[in-house]
Amino acid sequence: MNSALYQGHLVHARRDRYQRTFRYPIVTAHLDLDELPALHRGLRLFGHNRANLWSLHDRDYDDAGRGLVAAYHARLAEAGLPRPATARLVTQLRTANYVFNPVSFFCGYDADGRLASVIADVRNTYGGRHRYLLGPAQRVDAGPARARFVVERAFFVSPFLHGDARYAFEFAAGPPDAPRLAVHMDVDRPDGERVFVAHLAGVRVPLTDRALAAAAVRFPLMSLQVVALIYGEAVWNHLRRVPFRRPGPDHRPAAL
Repeated sequence: MNSALYQGHLVHARRDRYQRTFRYPIVTAHLDLDELPALHRGLRLFGHNRANLWSLHDRDYDDAGRGLVAAYHARLAEAGLPRPATARLVTQLRTANYVFNPVSFFCGYDADGRLASVIADVRNTYGGRHRYLLGPAQRVDAGPARARFVVERAFFVSPFLHGDARYAFEFAAGPPDAPRLAVHMDVDRPDGERVFVAHLAGVRVPLTDRALAAAAVRFPLMSLQVVALIYGEAVWNHLRRVPFRRPGPDHRPAAL
């Protein structure tokens, strides 16, 4: 199987005058989209579109009912990007039939195993969603080992981080199934000030029933922990009197 788990940690660091850093352990799924039927049949603790200890449901990634894989390829085609030779979905799986993914990444690789495109599927806690398509037009030079994409922020995520900003997403350039996972994101103001940094790192573990059982013990109710941490940080920010704003109906970023 090309699909795997990556066990590691996630770091969030706020860099403006309200400085704050926190780090927590996390397990991340790294799924070969072509293997979803085989994973469903071959693993007792994983279900595709069916509840299980760990599961993946197409409706969590596709709002139109086309199916996860078909919707992914349709979005690439709509953007004029070629179909990748292979694709990986970096995401949190459902646990106890619940999931909240602040961001999932659909990573497309060419025939040489180099990262060619990414769809960053971002959600907020207010029910909004936005997909950033990262292709050649968004790519900037980061050397042969890294793939870096820069886009303007177009979606409300945090009620405590406002104003115009630019996202820079950075990934390993390839191959798709490296022994370590590293995804990095910088949030910069138009004047270049870096206000926020996030980093996801992990070590590859083969995707087996034993690994899924061990992950359930080590990372119980993963998504509930993520949501609890989000609201815990919200309480911390309120106590520090960080300006708070709710999103409008279009979920556009709030002005400073």
